[in-house]
Order: sequence, then structure tokens, then C-alpha cells
Amino acid sequence: MTGRATRRPAILLGALLAAASVLLGWAVHATVPAPDAWALRAVGESRSGPLGTVARVVSTVLSPGLATGVLVLLGALAGVQCLRRRHEAAWLLLRCGLLLGVCWLTVLARYAYRRVRPIDYPQWSYPSGHVTAVGSVAVVAVVLCARLAARQLRTVALLALLAVLVTGVSRVVLRMHWPTDVLGAMLAVGGVGLVAAALLGLLPTRAAPSA
Repeated sequence: MTGRATRRPAILLGALLAAASVLLGWAVHATVPAPDAWALRAVGESRSGPLGTVARVVSTVLSPGLATGVLVLLGALAGVQCLRRRHEAAWLLLRCGLLLGVCWLTVLARYAYRRVRPIDYPQWSYPSGHVTAVGSVAVVAVVLCARLAARQLRTVALLALLAVLVTGVSRVVLRMHWPTDVLGAMLAVGGVGLVAAALLGLLPTRAAPSA
């Protein structure tokens, strides 16, 4: 299968996921659907108990600061590779940094939806900023693993998904976000990440079979 043929399904799937995030955002931006209300009632006041303490630790570690650190690290490593004249490696790292940035920018969609949070807070709710940031790092981790350590791809992908899910749960437990904020962020990052990775040539390709 050629690179172009491999990219097309990824771009189509990514576009569908991104469109789903947009549709979900417009559906919930001015209302609280039943699943969101039920989830917040189930959480109750757990944010003030042991579960809330754990959630705060998770939200501190798995936060937008993580994405910032990874972005700086990718840039620094690219610079080192350039100095060592390893231009192919530097170009890979730079593209991964661009991928992270593009995914992370999806959080700016919150200014279009202007959804109010479950608690009084001076930022809009949809999509979740924490999930967007951690999801962006997760996308880059999976892409780099697929390129450099394919044998570990399943493990890295599962750990990346777990990190995103744990981050999302922590934000709901702290009543900082509705569950649909978390879902919308995952859809947006996954969709934009697939499209961007395909366009940047970061998806693994299969060589065309010889005649």
C-alpha cells in the first residue's frame, strides 16, 4: 500500500472525528444533557474527599504544563540533532512538535462554544483544556513509537489512552468539566491528530508489493 493510499483513510477518519467534536460542541454548548447531569450527581462532593485529592494530583501532573514541557523538549532535541547533522531525525522531531501544537490548538474552539462550567470558573468549558493537552502529547507519543519502536506500539498506545482517560475522569471529579467536555476534547484531538499526522507524513506506510 502506498503512502498516499494509507493517508486517505486516516484523513477521512480524522475528519469524521473532528466533525463529531464540532457537532457535539454545538449540541451541548447551551444546555446540560442528561448524561452530564447524571455524572455530576454521581460525583457529588467527592472533590472534597480522598478521591478529590487524587484527582487534584492527577490534574497537576497531567496538565497543560506537560504539553508545554514536551513541546520544548522536542524543539531542544531537534536542535541537538541538527548540530549533530542528523537532519532526518531533527525533521522528524520538528514535525512531531508541529503535530503537538496543531492538536493542542483545538482547545481554542472553546471561545466559539462558550459553554459554562459545572462550577464558577473564568474559562469556558468545552473542550477540556487538560484533556486536549494530554491528548496531544499522547498522539505524539504514539506517532513516535510507531516510527521508532513499533514493537512497543500497543503498550504505548494503551498507556497513552489510559493517561487521557484518567485526566478526563479527574476533571469531572473536580467538577471542572462536564463529561461531554472530555469526550469532545478526545474527538477533536484524535481527529485533528490523524489528519495532521497524515499530512505531515508521520503515519507509518507499507511498501507496495513487488510484482
